Amino acid sequence: MQFVDEARLAVRAGHGGDGGAVVFRAVEDLQTLEPYARRKIFKAGRGNHGSGNNRTGEKGADVVLDVPVGTLVYDEDGLLTDLAKPGDKFVAAKGGRGGLGNAAFATSTRRAPAFREKGLPGEEREIRLELRVLSHVGLVGLPNAGKSSLLAALSAARPKVGAYPFTTLTPKLGVVDKKSYLETVVVADIPGLISGASEGRGLGNRFLRHVARARILALVIDASEDPEGAETILRAELHAAGLSKKPTIVVLNKVDLLDDELQRYLCDVFPGAPQVSAFTGEGVERLQDLIDKWLRALDEQERVVGTTSIREHRTFRPTRKGLRVEKVEEYKYEVSGENVERLALRTDWQSPEGVENFQRELERKGVVAMLKRAGAEPGDEVRIGETEFEFR
Repeated sequence: MQFVDEARLAVRAGHGGDGGAVVFRAVEDLQTLEPYARRKIFKAGRGNHGSGNNRTGEKGADVVLDVPVGTLVYDEDGLLTDLAKPGDKFVAAKGGRGGLGNAAFATSTRRAPAFREKGLPGEEREIRLELRVLSHVGLVGLPNAGKSSLLAALSAARPKVGAYPFTTLTPKLGVVDKKSYLETVVVADIPGLISGASEGRGLGNRFLRHVARARILALVIDASEDPEGAETILRAELHAAGLSKKPTIVVLNKVDLLDDELQRYLCDVFPGAPQVSAFTGEGVERLQDLIDKWLRALDEQERVVGTTSIREHRTFRPTRKGLRVEKVEEYKYEVSGENVERLALRTDWQSPEGVENFQRELERKGVVAMLKRAGAEPGDEVRIGETEFEFR
């Protein structure tokens, strides 16, 4: 599969009653959003009509959309949820509620009503999915710093490696697994950054978000080519991307190209920074142990402070439930409010008794009186949601 880390789509739940929902579910065996790169509309099943003997209709089938762990779900108003753990689910579009059958409107004087309620429409949303790779360590560096080679040396990953810029075109993951470690360590390699990456230059800007979840950032620097300048560029880009507060290790790579004097010099300039050679394997085991030590320290710090990772964000949009009547044009009025709009949607406009019941409900809810106070007269046009009718 091609690596895709962003997709836009529409989700439509089924109409009542009761309609199926559209649900996103995080799974571990998927690492790309490619299934959603081309197909743009996902619909759940609509509910079936009720039948005789007061039997309700069958519920519409839900549509469950599997996405990679680490997927963020947005709509036009912002973040809806963060599916950061296997099995996390989010209902992106709820199915429409079913309407009441004619038996629900029976009275002592109206034994067999000839009307019923219609089911409500299902929710519809425009969705943007954004994948952020989950990792313990994010490798960040300039092009040709040797990140891909270091990933291969640290883990079982075998990324494509070449002696030219931008070898890494998509994020690559590797797993460091040793019996002495508390857990396996996932390392992510992203495309090389260049100066101005946070402003959109080069390939690295698009993938900086994939190290946003990393617990530690490893700044991989080519020790043989202006390491001080490389560190300055990398830290500036991380700062611009809002990642400067993450724990950071400077890793001096390609030390097999240096003589002893230069290695001693770098010890003074970058005190404590591990010097490694992804090519020969020099210093790689020490770097593995250092990463493990840092992760253990972060675990302990979180236990002491009692902090936890952000699990889920949801944006809840309040619905105005109050009733409002306003004159929008000459002889035209608009009625708004959750309850009355729901009533209009549920009304069976093909049934004379259904229309009469709608009129009675408008009177009971005070809508008719409000329209009269606003100046409405018989024959004027009234709009409730998507429904238009003559006032009488």
